[in-house]
Amino acid sequence: MKTQAATVSQSIDAATLASIVRQSSRRDTLRLLGWHVTQLGGGAGNPVSVGLYRFAGSGLDGEERIDWSVILKVIQSPANVGWENMGEGDDPGHWNYWKRELFIYLSGLLDTLPADLVAPRCFGVAELPGNIACLWLEDVEDSYGGVWPLERHALTARHLGRLNGYYGSSHPLPDVPWLGRNLTGQWIISMTQWQSLPWDHPRVLAHYPQPESNSFRRLLLEREHFRAKLDLLPRTLCHGDTYPTNFKSRSLPAGQEQTVALDWALANIGAVGDDLGQFAFGAQLNLPAAGRADVDQALFAGYTDGLRDSGCRVDPRWVRFGFTTAAALRVGLFQVFLLSEELKHPRCVRDEKQSAPAAEGAVPRPIVPNWFEMAMADEACELLVTTQSLSVMQNKERRK
Repeated sequence: MKTQAATVSQSIDAATLASIVRQSSRRDTLRLLGWHVTQLGGGAGNPVSVGLYRFAGSGLDGEERIDWSVILKVIQSPANVGWENMGEGDDPGHWNYWKRELFIYLSGLLDTLPADLVAPRCFGVAELPGNIACLWLEDVEDSYGGVWPLERHALTARHLGRLNGYYGSSHPLPDVPWLGRNLTGQWIISMTQWQSLPWDHPRVLAHYPQPESNSFRRLLLEREHFRAKLDLLPRTLCHGDTYPTNFKSRSLPAGQEQTVALDWALANIGAVGDDLGQFAFGAQLNLPAAGRADVDQALFAGYTDGLRDSGCRVDPRWVRFGFTTAAALRVGLFQVFLLSEELKHPRCVRDEKQSAPAAEGAVPRPIVPNWFEMAMADEACELLVTTQSLSVMQNKERRK
């Protein structure tokens, strides 16, 4: 059955596409010769994103032949597929508000980001009947072919630090209703699967041993205490979805590397350090040979350097607390959600080392100590104590 996104992509006519391509190529007289469409993603994960398509082809500008490509992103209200409390309503501050990316491009906010970290150019947006919207975006090619060394991950961490430091110091925060507010805090409230998770189940124990004493569960149980400490940190504009696949590297003419940040649907006002958590998780998965400690050290150093580049002066121990707490919660709460789904649908569970579904009643995965969220929670719990004597300046003083 044809999806809504496929229907939208197939309905694009030559006149609409020609207008988009002329903007993309900066050639007002370009004539399209032909094109083809490739689906890149969509239809899985977050119900807001239902289709991502690359339109590519060629055209003529006078006698010159031009090859071009642009991206069509189709988004929808989660209510279209039966989801509730997932940003489908009229609350623009909801962490998953479905129109956020549409509004953030329309506002021009992404045109004012620090030069090292930018968003793809946007060539047009349109709202369609049925709570669907389209975004025409720049097709960005990664200069590393998608395989980054540790040094490039560290540079992106520095660029994220510059972004967060830019808004966490002297630059005023965007005063718009459609930015999310405290995404991590909203996740704590809305993702409650951990409260009913059978922590003594063999599959859960394989991921979270010693349920009565592990620090990740302690963080969840003492969530209000941790949230209160996070609230002391500077507020900043956060990208909100910093898994490494949402970033591409672009080489500029002068030789420097620019980071292009994709998918701004979860942009929010959050705490300094928050944006580093998911990025560090993904980097550690991408770079197993580098070692967790080396990846962590390189990314955190890059991030704090970026904060200082932008004039944001926060004690690194507080930044570390923000990073580790947010990392444990964002990654851990999602892992708990996945575990809950595994327990509900055991026949659909896939073993991590197999391509076929694991047999029901199969031996659980062996206990692997120090999972990412466990390691982050261990440190967050330690920092909760060691930061007690540290003072954090009030927001008014930080922004002088």
